[in-house]
Amino acid sequence: MKALSLDIIIIAFIVFIILFGCAKELSFENNNASGTLRDSTGTCFTGKVYGTFYNGVASVDTAYVEVKVNVLKAGNYNIHTDLQNGMHFADSGTFENTGINTIKLKPEGKPLFPTSADFNIFFDTSVCAVTTYVRDSNELANHAVDTLPLNNWRFTDAKRNITYHGLLQKNYILTLGSLKVLVLSSKNAQQEGDSTFMINIALPHTIIETGSYTSDDPPTGMVFKTFSDACINCAGGGLIPLSSGATVVFIITSYDAITKIVKGTFSGTTIDVNEEVITIKDGAFTAVMD
Repeated sequence: MKALSLDIIIIAFIVFIILFGCAKELSFENNNASGTLRDSTGTCFTGKVYGTFYNGVASVDTAYVEVKVNVLKAGNYNIHTDLQNGMHFADSGTFENTGINTIKLKPEGKPLFPTSADFNIFFDTSVCAVTTYVRDSNELANHAVDTLPLNNWRFTDAKRNITYHGLLQKNYILTLGSLKVLVLSSKNAQQEGDSTFMINIALPHTIIETGSYTSDDPPTGMVFKTFSDACINCAGGGLIPLSSGATVVFIITSYDAITKIVKGTFSGTTIDVNEEVITIKDGAFTAVMD
Protein backbone atom coordinates (compact mmCIF):
# COMPACT_ATOMS: atom_id res chain seq x y z
CA MET A 1 0.00 0.00 0.00
CA LYS A 2 2.83 2.33 0.87
CA ALA A 3 4.64 1.37 -2.32
CA LEU A 4 1.49 2.07 -4.31
CA SER A 5 1.09 5.44 -2.68
CA LEU A 6 4.69 6.25 -3.50
CA ASP A 7 4.17 5.28 -7.14
CA ILE A 8 1.11 7.50 -7.34
CA ILE A 9 3.07 10.37 -5.85
CA ILE A 10 5.92 9.88 -8.31
CA ILE A 11 3.52 9.70 -11.29
CA ALA A 12 1.65 12.78 -10.08
CA PHE A 13 4.95 14.61 -9.70
CA ILE A 14 6.04 13.66 -13.23
CA VAL A 15 2.68 14.82 -14.64
CA PHE A 16 3.06 18.09 -12.72
CA ILE A 17 6.54 18.63 -14.13
CA ILE A 18 5.31 17.95 -17.67
CA LEU A 19 2.35 20.28 -17.33
CA PHE A 20 4.40 22.96 -15.63
CA GLY A 21 7.08 22.67 -18.29
CA CYS A 22 4.52 23.09 -21.08
CA ALA A 23 2.93 26.05 -19.38
CA LYS A 24 6.30 27.64 -18.88
CA GLU A 25 7.23 27.06 -22.49
CA LEU A 26 3.98 28.62 -23.72
CA SER A 27 4.27 31.65 -21.45
CA PHE A 28 7.68 32.48 -22.83
CA GLU A 29 6.80 32.02 -26.49
CA ASN A 30 8.39 34.80 -28.55
CA ASN A 31 5.73 36.90 -30.31
CA ASN A 32 8.05 39.78 -31.10
CA ALA A 33 8.50 40.99 -34.65
CA SER A 34 11.91 40.93 -36.28
CA GLY A 35 13.30 42.90 -39.19
CA THR A 36 15.51 45.78 -40.14
CA LEU A 37 15.53 49.52 -40.81
CA ARG A 38 17.78 48.92 -43.86
CA ASP A 39 17.20 47.89 -47.45
CA SER A 40 18.66 44.85 -49.21
CA THR A 41 21.98 46.67 -49.77
CA GLY A 42 22.33 47.48 -46.08
CA THR A 43 21.51 51.16 -46.56
CA CYS A 44 19.23 52.83 -44.03
CA PHE A 45 15.78 53.76 -45.25
CA THR A 46 15.43 57.54 -45.22
CA GLY A 47 13.44 58.84 -42.27
CA LYS A 48 11.07 61.74 -42.94
CA VAL A 49 10.31 64.45 -40.39
CA TYR A 50 6.86 66.05 -40.48
CA GLY A 51 5.69 69.11 -38.58
CA THR A 52 7.56 71.91 -36.84
CA PHE A 53 9.22 71.67 -33.44
CA TYR A 54 9.76 74.60 -31.07
CA ASN A 55 11.81 74.62 -27.89
CA GLY A 56 9.68 74.59 -24.75
CA VAL A 57 6.54 73.61 -26.70
CA ALA A 58 5.09 70.10 -26.55
CA SER A 59 4.56 68.71 -30.03
CA VAL A 60 1.29 67.14 -31.11
CA ASP A 61 0.76 63.98 -33.15
CA THR A 62 0.87 65.87 -36.43
CA ALA A 63 4.60 66.35 -35.80
CA TYR A 64 6.33 62.98 -36.12
CA VAL A 65 9.12 60.95 -37.73
CA GLU A 66 8.08 58.51 -40.47
CA VAL A 67 10.24 55.42 -40.86
CA LYS A 68 10.17 52.36 -43.09
CA VAL A 69 10.72 48.89 -41.68
CA ASN A 70 11.48 45.71 -43.59
CA VAL A 71 9.56 43.21 -41.46
CA LEU A 72 10.96 39.68 -41.68
CA LYS A 73 8.75 38.17 -38.98
CA ALA A 74 5.34 39.57 -38.03
CA GLY A 75 4.54 40.25 -34.40
CA ASN A 76 4.76 42.88 -31.71
CA TYR A 77 7.17 45.78 -32.13
CA ASN A 78 8.58 48.65 -30.12
CA ILE A 79 10.58 51.14 -32.16
CA HIS A 80 12.15 54.13 -30.46
CA THR A 81 14.93 56.69 -30.63
CA ASP A 82 17.41 57.81 -28.04
CA LEU A 83 16.85 60.97 -25.98
CA GLN A 84 18.17 64.17 -27.56
CA ASN A 85 17.55 67.78 -26.54
CA GLY A 86 14.82 66.79 -24.08
CA MET A 87 12.72 64.68 -26.43
CA HIS A 88 12.55 61.32 -28.14
CA PHE A 89 10.28 59.46 -30.58
CA ALA A 90 8.58 56.08 -30.17
CA ASP A 91 5.81 53.82 -31.40
CA SER A 92 4.64 50.32 -30.55
CA GLY A 93 2.07 47.93 -31.94
CA THR A 94 1.83 44.79 -34.06
CA PHE A 95 3.08 44.10 -37.56
CA GLU A 96 0.45 41.92 -39.21
CA ASN A 97 2.42 41.41 -42.42
CA THR A 98 6.01 40.93 -43.46
CA GLY A 99 7.67 43.15 -46.03
CA ILE A 100 7.94 46.95 -46.06
CA ASN A 101 5.83 48.68 -43.40
CA THR A 102 5.68 52.42 -42.70
CA ILE A 103 5.09 53.72 -39.19
CA LYS A 104 5.01 57.08 -37.41
CA LEU A 105 7.25 57.64 -34.41
CA LYS A 106 5.43 60.05 -32.11
CA PRO A 107 7.30 62.76 -30.18
CA GLU A 108 7.51 62.62 -26.41
CA GLY A 109 8.83 65.43 -24.22
CA LYS A 110 9.60 69.07 -25.00
CA PRO A 111 12.67 70.24 -26.95
CA LEU A 112 14.98 72.26 -24.73
CA PHE A 113 16.92 74.37 -27.22
CA PRO A 114 16.50 75.65 -30.79
CA THR A 115 19.04 73.45 -32.55
CA SER A 116 19.39 70.38 -34.74
CA ALA A 117 19.73 66.89 -33.30
CA ASP A 118 20.66 63.50 -34.73
CA PHE A 119 18.43 60.76 -33.32
CA ASN A 120 19.34 57.07 -33.42
CA ILE A 121 16.37 54.85 -34.30
CA PHE A 122 16.39 51.33 -32.82
CA PHE A 123 14.53 48.26 -34.07
CA ASP A 124 15.58 44.64 -33.56
CA THR A 125 19.37 44.70 -34.14
CA SER A 126 19.40 47.61 -36.62
CA VAL A 127 20.16 51.25 -35.86
CA CYS A 128 19.64 54.19 -38.23
CA ALA A 129 19.67 57.96 -37.80
CA VAL A 130 17.37 60.90 -38.56
CA THR A 131 17.95 64.62 -38.08
CA THR A 132 15.35 66.98 -36.66
CA TYR A 133 15.41 70.75 -36.35
CA VAL A 134 13.95 72.72 -33.46
CA ARG A 135 12.98 76.33 -34.12
CA ASP A 136 13.14 79.18 -31.63
CA SER A 137 9.83 79.54 -29.78
CA ASN A 138 10.45 83.29 -29.60
CA GLU A 139 9.20 83.31 -33.19
CA LEU A 140 5.78 82.48 -31.80
CA ALA A 141 5.74 85.14 -29.11
CA ASN A 142 7.05 87.86 -31.42
CA HIS A 143 4.68 87.17 -34.30
CA ALA A 144 2.21 89.82 -35.38
CA VAL A 145 -0.65 87.58 -34.19
CA ASP A 146 -0.45 89.54 -30.93
CA THR A 147 -1.54 92.69 -32.76
CA LEU A 148 -4.33 91.05 -34.75
CA PRO A 149 -7.86 91.96 -33.55
CA LEU A 150 -10.09 89.15 -32.30
CA ASN A 151 -11.93 87.09 -34.91
CA ASN A 152 -9.58 88.12 -37.70
CA TRP A 153 -7.27 86.35 -40.14
CA ARG A 154 -4.46 87.56 -42.35
CA PHE A 155 -1.74 86.20 -44.66
CA THR A 156 0.46 87.40 -47.51
CA ASP A 157 0.60 85.82 -50.96
CA ALA A 158 4.35 86.10 -51.66
CA LYS A 159 4.02 85.66 -55.44
CA ARG A 160 1.38 88.34 -55.91
CA ASN A 161 2.72 90.42 -53.00
CA ILE A 162 -0.83 90.85 -51.72
CA THR A 163 -1.87 90.68 -48.06
CA TYR A 164 -5.37 89.30 -47.63
CA HIS A 165 -7.36 89.74 -44.41
CA GLY A 166 -10.88 89.39 -43.10
CA LEU A 167 -13.24 88.36 -40.32
CA LEU A 168 -13.73 84.92 -38.77
CA GLN A 169 -17.43 84.48 -38.05
CA LYS A 170 -18.00 80.74 -37.55
CA ASN A 171 -15.51 79.14 -35.15
CA TYR A 172 -16.34 75.75 -33.69
CA ILE A 173 -15.21 72.14 -33.22
CA LEU A 174 -16.65 69.73 -35.78
CA THR A 175 -17.13 66.06 -34.91
CA LEU A 176 -16.30 63.56 -37.67
CA GLY A 177 -16.82 60.16 -36.10
CA SER A 178 -14.12 59.86 -33.42
CA LEU A 179 -12.20 62.80 -34.90
CA LYS A 180 -12.51 66.39 -33.68
CA VAL A 181 -11.67 69.24 -36.09
CA LEU A 182 -11.14 72.89 -35.23
CA VAL A 183 -12.95 74.98 -37.85
CA LEU A 184 -12.28 78.71 -38.25
CA SER A 185 -14.17 80.31 -41.11
CA SER A 186 -15.55 83.47 -42.62
CA LYS A 187 -19.02 83.67 -44.12
CA ASN A 188 -19.46 82.08 -47.54
CA ALA A 189 -18.98 84.29 -50.60
CA GLN A 190 -22.42 85.42 -51.81
CA GLN A 191 -21.61 87.67 -54.77
CA GLU A 192 -18.81 89.09 -56.89
CA GLY A 193 -16.16 90.71 -54.72
CA ASP A 194 -16.83 88.37 -51.78
CA SER A 195 -14.32 85.82 -50.57
CA THR A 196 -14.39 82.75 -48.35
CA PHE A 197 -11.62 81.80 -45.93
CA MET A 198 -11.47 78.63 -43.83
CA ILE A 199 -8.93 76.77 -41.71
CA ASN A 200 -9.45 73.16 -40.56
CA ILE A 201 -7.13 71.71 -37.91
CA ALA A 202 -7.52 68.06 -36.88
CA LEU A 203 -7.21 67.66 -33.10
CA PRO A 204 -5.60 64.28 -32.37
CA HIS A 205 -6.42 64.50 -28.66
CA THR A 206 -9.93 65.94 -29.30
CA ILE A 207 -9.08 69.21 -27.54
CA ILE A 208 -7.40 72.44 -28.68
CA GLU A 209 -3.70 72.24 -27.84
CA THR A 210 -0.75 74.47 -28.62
CA GLY A 211 1.66 73.02 -31.15
CA SER A 212 2.20 72.58 -34.87
CA TYR A 213 -0.19 70.94 -37.33
CA THR A 214 0.32 70.30 -41.04
CA SER A 215 -1.98 70.17 -44.05
CA ASP A 216 -0.18 66.93 -44.97
CA ASP A 217 -2.53 65.30 -42.43
CA PRO A 218 -6.11 65.60 -43.75
CA PRO A 219 -8.54 67.07 -42.93
CA THR A 220 -6.11 69.77 -41.72
CA GLY A 221 -5.88 72.45 -44.40
CA MET A 222 -7.00 75.86 -45.62
CA VAL A 223 -9.18 77.34 -48.34
CA PHE A 224 -9.17 80.90 -49.62
CA LYS A 225 -11.41 81.46 -52.63
CA THR A 226 -13.55 84.15 -54.18
CA PHE A 227 -17.12 83.98 -55.41
CA SER A 228 -15.95 83.30 -58.98
CA ASP A 229 -12.64 81.49 -58.36
CA ALA A 230 -12.59 77.98 -56.94
CA CYS A 231 -9.28 78.53 -55.22
CA ILE A 232 -6.78 81.35 -54.77
CA ASN A 233 -4.71 79.79 -51.97
CA CYS A 234 -5.60 76.26 -50.89
CA ALA A 235 -3.80 73.35 -49.22
CA GLY A 236 -4.78 70.01 -47.73
CA GLY A 237 -8.21 69.68 -46.20
CA GLY A 238 -8.68 66.34 -47.94
CA LEU A 239 -9.33 68.20 -51.21
CA ILE A 240 -5.85 69.19 -52.38
CA PRO A 241 -3.66 66.07 -52.92
CA LEU A 242 -0.22 65.88 -51.31
CA SER A 243 1.28 65.44 -54.76
CA SER A 244 0.35 69.04 -55.57
CA GLY A 245 3.32 70.30 -53.55
CA ALA A 246 1.12 72.44 -51.30
CA THR A 247 1.86 72.20 -47.58
CA VAL A 248 0.85 74.71 -44.93
CA VAL A 249 1.96 74.46 -41.28
CA PHE A 250 -0.45 75.85 -38.71
CA ILE A 251 0.82 76.68 -35.23
CA ILE A 252 -1.63 77.15 -32.40
CA THR A 253 0.31 79.55 -30.19
CA SER A 254 -2.24 79.88 -27.38
CA TYR A 255 -5.68 78.80 -26.23
CA ASP A 256 -7.58 80.03 -23.18
CA ALA A 257 -10.25 77.53 -22.15
CA ILE A 258 -12.05 80.19 -20.08
CA THR A 259 -12.26 82.97 -22.68
CA LYS A 260 -12.28 80.38 -25.52
CA ILE A 261 -9.80 82.52 -27.46
CA VAL A 262 -7.47 80.63 -29.80
CA LYS A 263 -4.53 82.28 -31.57
CA GLY A 264 -2.08 80.99 -34.12
CA THR A 265 0.11 81.46 -37.16
CA PHE A 266 0.49 79.70 -40.51
CA SER A 267 2.78 79.68 -43.56
CA GLY A 268 3.91 77.40 -46.35
CA THR A 269 2.86 76.68 -49.91
CA THR A 270 -0.61 76.63 -51.44
CA ILE A 271 -2.13 75.84 -54.83
CA ASP A 272 -4.26 78.17 -56.96
CA VAL A 273 -6.96 77.59 -59.56
CA ASN A 274 -4.26 77.10 -62.22
CA GLU A 275 -2.56 74.44 -60.04
CA GLU A 276 0.43 76.74 -59.53
CA VAL A 277 2.31 76.42 -56.24
CA ILE A 278 2.18 79.73 -54.34
CA THR A 279 4.16 80.58 -51.20
CA ILE A 280 2.26 82.28 -48.37
CA LYS A 281 3.79 83.91 -45.29
CA ASP A 282 2.97 85.92 -42.17
CA GLY A 283 -0.32 84.09 -41.70
CA ALA A 284 -2.11 84.74 -38.42
CA PHE A 285 -5.51 84.13 -36.84
CA THR A 286 -7.35 84.95 -33.61
CA ALA A 287 -10.81 83.63 -32.87
CA VAL A 288 -13.37 83.25 -30.12
CA MET A 289 -14.84 79.77 -30.21
CA ASP A 290 -18.62 79.40 -30.42
